Amino acid sequence: MNESRPALVSVIVPSLNTAKTIGLCIEAVLAQTYPAIEMIVVDDGSTDGTADIARAYGCTVIRLPRNVGTGPARNRGIEASHGSVLFFLDADVALAPDAVENAVRILDENPTYGAVWGVYADRPLVDDGLVKRVQVLHAHYRQIRKLGPARTGHFAGGAIRRRVVDEVGMFDERLGPINEDTEYSLRIAERFPMVRTTEVVGYHDDDDEVSSVIRKCFKRAVRLVPLVLTRRGSRFEKEATYQPQEVAAVFLATATIPLAIFSLYLLAVPLAFLAWFILADLRRLGFVRRNAGWRLVFPCMALNYTYSLTISLAALSGALCYLVDPRFRRRWSGAVAR
Repeated sequence: MNESRPALVSVIVPSLNTAKTIGLCIEAVLAQTYPAIEMIVVDDGSTDGTADIARAYGCTVIRLPRNVGTGPARNRGIEASHGSVLFFLDADVALAPDAVENAVRILDENPTYGAVWGVYADRPLVDDGLVKRVQVLHAHYRQIRKLGPARTGHFAGGAIRRRVVDEVGMFDERLGPINEDTEYSLRIAERFPMVRTTEVVGYHDDDDEVSSVIRKCFKRAVRLVPLVLTRRGSRFEKEATYQPQEVAAVFLATATIPLAIFSLYLLAVPLAFLAWFILADLRRLGFVRRNAGWRLVFPCMALNYTYSLTISLAALSGALCYLVDPRFRRRWSGAVAR
C-alpha cells in the first residue's frame, strides 16, 4: 500500500450493552500508531447508553432499532465503511497501540493473504476475578498454540481486505449470533490464506461468571455440530479452546461414575478417564502455572472439567437436533452450501 498515503482502515465494532468497556475500546483505537483509521460503532439495540458514549468520542455510530446479532451488525458496519482494509473489533477489547499498523504491514508484505487475525493478551482488560483470569489465559493459550496459517478467524481483533468481502460476500444473517463468524471465516479460508499472529494483540474483558461461560459454551457447541459434520475436511475444530479428546475424557469420566454402585473397584474406570483428561490438559495447566502460579492451576482444572462436560452434552444435543429437526439442518446446510 502507498507509503505516502496510507490505506484507510475501517475499524468496525458491533456493540450491545457494552457501556463498561466501549470507552476503553475506542480510546485504544484513537491511540493507534497507524494514521488512517475510521471507526464505526454499530449499536445493536443497546439500552445502557453505549451509543451515546461512542458518539461522544466522535465515532461514526449506526444505531439499530433492535438487537439483530453480531453478524448483521457487522454487515451494517461493512456497508457504511470506506476502507480498503476492514478491521473487526469487539467492544470489550482494547487493542495494543501498534495492532492496526502491524496488521496492515503484514497484509502489505503478503499480497496473497486475505486476513490477519490477532490474539488476546494473557491478562484481562478489566480484572474482575478468578473466572475471568482463567478464561483469558485459556483463550490466549489456544491462540498462541495455533500461530501461523489459520483455518478460523478471530473477529474480536483481526483485519481482512475489502476485496475478500467482495468475493466471499458478507456474514450469513440466517445463522444468528453464535458461530456465524466461524462459518464466515471458513468461507474466507476456502479462497484466501489467513494467518494468526502475536503482532496484533487485544486485551479482552471476558466473562466473570461460571454460569455465563456455561451458557455460551453450550450454545456455541450445539451450533458447531453442523459445521463439524459438513466441513470435515477443514479440520477447524483443532483450533477450538477445548479439544475433542478432553471433552470425550470428561464425558466418559462422568458417565462411568455410576459403575461404583456395583463395585467400588469399578471406580477405577472413571478415574482412568479423569487421568486421561488431566494428561490431555497438562500443557495448558503448565502454561497457567507459569503465567499465574499454582494458585490458579486447580481452579483452572475444575473449570476446564465443567466446561468440557458442558460441551460434551451440547455436542450430543446438537447432533440430535441435526438428526431430528429439519429446520435446524436446513438452515446450516444452506449456509455451508454457499
